[in-house]
Amino acid sequence: MEYQKMVKFFSWAVIILTGIVIGFIIVRSGYSENLHSLNFDEAIGAEVPAGLQGARDLNQVFVSVSEAVLPGVVSIGTSQIVEQPAAGQMNPLFRDFFNDFFGDNFQFKRPENQRLEALGSGVLFNENGYILTNNHVIQNADDIQVELFDKRQFEAELIGADLLTELAVIKIDGDDLQFCRLGDSESVQVGEWVLAIGNPLRLYSTVTAGIISAKSRALGIIRDPNSPKGGSYAVENFLQTDAAINPGNSGGALVNLNGEVIGINTAIATKTGGYQGYGFAVPINLAKKVAWDLIEDGQITRAWLGISMRPVTVNIAKRYGMERPHGVLIEQVMEYSPAEKAGLKPLDILVELDGKTIDRSNQVQSAVLLKNPGDAITLTVLRNGDRKTIHAVLAKREAEVLTSVGGKSGELKDLGMEVHNLTPEISSKLQHHYYANEAGVIVTAVKRYSPAAEAGIRSGNLIQKIEDKIIKSVSDYQSAMKETEPGQVVIFTLLSGQTKRHAFIKIPEKE
Repeated sequence: MEYQKMVKFFSWAVIILTGIVIGFIIVRSGYSENLHSLNFDEAIGAEVPAGLQGARDLNQVFVSVSEAVLPGVVSIGTSQIVEQPAAGQMNPLFRDFFNDFFGDNFQFKRPENQRLEALGSGVLFNENGYILTNNHVIQNADDIQVELFDKRQFEAELIGADLLTELAVIKIDGDDLQFCRLGDSESVQVGEWVLAIGNPLRLYSTVTAGIISAKSRALGIIRDPNSPKGGSYAVENFLQTDAAINPGNSGGALVNLNGEVIGINTAIATKTGGYQGYGFAVPINLAKKVAWDLIEDGQITRAWLGISMRPVTVNIAKRYGMERPHGVLIEQVMEYSPAEKAGLKPLDILVELDGKTIDRSNQVQSAVLLKNPGDAITLTVLRNGDRKTIHAVLAKREAEVLTSVGGKSGELKDLGMEVHNLTPEISSKLQHHYYANEAGVIVTAVKRYSPAAEAGIRSGNLIQKIEDKIIKSVSDYQSAMKETEPGQVVIFTLLSGQTKRHAFIKIPEKE
């Protein structure tokens, strides 16, 4: 009897369990069909969480900005022919050995020249085809090719390059060019979202995202060719970002969420050669000033104040009774400079320029470069515990080195040489004193096989006249060269040590 009850119990249990399983399958199937028919918002409820909606809105902004800016960021390919040195004089023992095997006329084959190719980025910022990029992207290039986002390709013309800001401008001729809008880097804030757009590692039209990590960074990577110690007139005021930047991004765009270019990507902090978390961009306000100077004048018009500075340290602040270190200490005021005329003195502490707080020397350099000769600026300094307001009128910096080059008619012609003003620093490096009482510009480098080299000009020569124009400075040299014409043979009067001679240089024809 007990056995029959147990059988009956287990039979009902199996039937009930089977019913539950079948019911679950049916319900599950119906639920799945209904779930597939719902959108994501309905599946999680009619009201979308505020945080999720905010993320979606930000996502759409990234997409919209990328779509707007990508067509204006170009790929720049350059090539350069590198001359290989000829084989040196062979040791007589080895010469006899090879002559025994290959004959008396045996010679090593001269190494063939090599073509080096590189890839960078650029920002189209004008409907006329002007492109901002970095100087190191196009430096020493024999050929510059530009590829647009729509795959059209153009040969580019170098308009000019500036060694002291690491910027360059090139130009293409084309129709229906989509260009980027340039923003205001002064309004950039630490912590705001940015996109970096360029062509890293040959991965064309790459977009990465990050924030502005810091402003006014000075890295010590740009060198002033005229300064023995480097960096004296170089302007570094970088925006720092954690958006991924790699080799190939140089010259590309750093963009805010309004779709405006706020910086030209220039450098990375790395120990491996690749991205390690920090990239740096030249602020677009500085880039705009340099670009339009190169386009309109063929060179950079630099305003000059005439001071040297250093940061205010804890000890300096303590010595002058400051609550904390801030501002920059003026160490030297140049003779006859705008600073001297305005009344600035060594050991003044500069704390404001045109109402903006100053804490680093590069902030002063950048602010002055954004001005033009003749502009007035207002300086606030601390002197002997007193706060003083000083007004100065900036002058034109007499260029000590030819830092910009161009290829357009009416601009400087590339003769393949570099000239500097004959400064005391350069004179001290010469192995003679023949130029002590002479005026002119000194040749510091001559490119092999260039028009200058073929005319017999050598490094160390002092150029004193071009045709009938007396040359006393780089500015005079620039003015005289602008009056020459392609194909014209120009007479250069120069000193080579104690010997005066003439060089006849044919101005290169425009290709």
